[in-house]
Amino acid sequence: MENVENYTSLQEFTEDMSSTGKPALLTKQRGSACVCILSGMKRGVDYVRTQTTAILITVLLASICANIALGVLLYNKPSISPCPLAGKLRQALESNNKYDTLHQRYLMLCKDYSELAENCTVPGIHVKQCSPCPASWLEFEDRCYYFSKDKMSWEDSKASCESMGSHLTILHTHKQHDALEAEATKNRGTEYYYWIGLSDIVTEGDWRWVDNSTVNNTYWSISEPDNHLSGGINGEDCAVLNSRSKSWSDVPCDFLYKRICEMEAVKID
Repeated sequence: MENVENYTSLQEFTEDMSSTGKPALLTKQRGSACVCILSGMKRGVDYVRTQTTAILITVLLASICANIALGVLLYNKPSISPCPLAGKLRQALESNNKYDTLHQRYLMLCKDYSELAENCTVPGIHVKQCSPCPASWLEFEDRCYYFSKDKMSWEDSKASCESMGSHLTILHTHKQHDALEAEATKNRGTEYYYWIGLSDIVTEGDWRWVDNSTVNNTYWSISEPDNHLSGGINGEDCAVLNSRSKSWSDVPCDFLYKRICEMEAVKID
């Protein structure tokens, strides 16, 4: 009887063995461990999702606040009127006028320079003021005049003045002659003839200024212009100013003389 009971217990134990040949007790224990691991992983995933959601909400709220703040700043920002000099410079560039372009750039530089000079606190520094005329030019009645040191023909002198944004001088009044004579006296030494922007190159006897305007008031010397034959086959088609007598003479255009260039003075606002 006892043997029968032992057999039965052994049979039950054997029947409880898993198909892998391992005890059922070990299988149950491993199943419980897997359940615990899966449960822990689920809780971890849920935690990560919660944290990610919180971060995204925080970033979204911060972005909304930043946009609102930027909108308020832009709305309350005082409007800045466009710089009038910049507008004039743009017009000069579009018109392809080199003189106007340089003029406007000079005004802008003068404006910036003046503002910097006002804030200059370094002792002993002398700040120069912007001038209506370039250095070494004579300013007279809103015009600037340049007296050259070298000599050229009339055509080369005309081109040289134009390369500086000016032209051979155009003389209309006695006051101009007086001012130029006084300046020429300082620089001429023994030289007192200067090319001016007057010629009859196009049509003999039709004297015109370099801007193609006709001569209204004339200051010819006695018996001038005479187109003297000593000028060769081309005659005497260009005019010089005798700064000593404040009068004009016609001479051959290929003679070499000093020149007087003229430009409009810059209006410093």
